[in-house]
Amino acid sequence: MKTIAVMNQKGGTGKTTSAINLAGELVRRGKRVLLIDMDTQGNATSNLQLTEVPAATLTDVIVSKNATVADTICHTSIEGLDLIRGGSLLAPALAFMQEMTFGRDTTLRRLLPQIPDTYDFVFFDCSPSLESLFNINVLVAVQYVLIPIKVDKNSIEGYDVMLETVQSVREIANPDIRVLGIFMTAVETGAGLDREMIENLPRMLPELAFRTYIRKNIDVKKAPIAMQPLCFFSPRCTATEDYAALTDEMLQRMEG
Repeated sequence: MKTIAVMNQKGGTGKTTSAINLAGELVRRGKRVLLIDMDTQGNATSNLQLTEVPAATLTDVIVSKNATVADTICHTSIEGLDLIRGGSLLAPALAFMQEMTFGRDTTLRRLLPQIPDTYDFVFFDCSPSLESLFNINVLVAVQYVLIPIKVDKNSIEGYDVMLETVQSVREIANPDIRVLGIFMTAVETGAGLDREMIENLPRMLPELAFRTYIRKNIDVKKAPIAMQPLCFFSPRCTATEDYAALTDEMLQRMEG
C-alpha cells in the first residue's frame, strides 16, 4: 500500500482536483484507492458521490476511540474508489489533538495500520497550510508527497518552502518520506508565461519537475459538479490524457 500526500501551502493550486483525478485514473486501471480528506474545507468529500456513508468519522477514531479507521470508510459511485470524509467533521479532532501533551504529531501515523490492506494506494488531500497540525501529521505518516503548482508568481515562489518542510520532517520524524515531484496545473499553452514555465521548470528542478503538466480544460470544472473523477466523466478530454500521463510518471518514479 502506497501512501501519498497531495500538498502545497498555497491555495488554488489544484490539490483536491489532482488527488481525485489521480485516484480515479488508478481505479480505472484496476487499482483500489482510498482518498482521505484531511482538509477542513472538505472539498474532496463534496466533489465525489458517496453511496454508503457510515456514521463514524475520524473524530470518533481520534477523540472517543469508539471506532476504527475502517469504520469511517465511505464507498463512492466509482467502484474501487473509497473516501474518508473531511470538512467540518474534522474540527473536534483538530481541537482535541491541539490539546494533547504528547504524540499529537504522530496521531495519524499510529492510525495507518487500521486501514485495510486491500487498498493499493491511499491519497491524502491536504489543506493549504504547512502549519496545520493535520498537515504535519500527514507528512509524518506518508511515504510520498506530490506538489501541484499553478503558473503564477506566488505559487512558483512557494514550492521551495514546501521542499524545506519535507526535508525537516525527513530529518526529525519520517526518514522514509520522499517528494515524488512537482507538476503544473491549469496550464494555458497559448500564454507566454505558461510556455516559458513548461520549458524552464524541468531545467530549474531536473530531479523533481514532472514532464507532464495538466492543461486547462472546462471539463476539469464540470467533473466535480457531476461528482466524478475526470477520467469517468470525460474520458477523452485533454486533461484526462494529462492525468493519465502524470499517473504513468508517478508510478515510474515510485518504482525507481
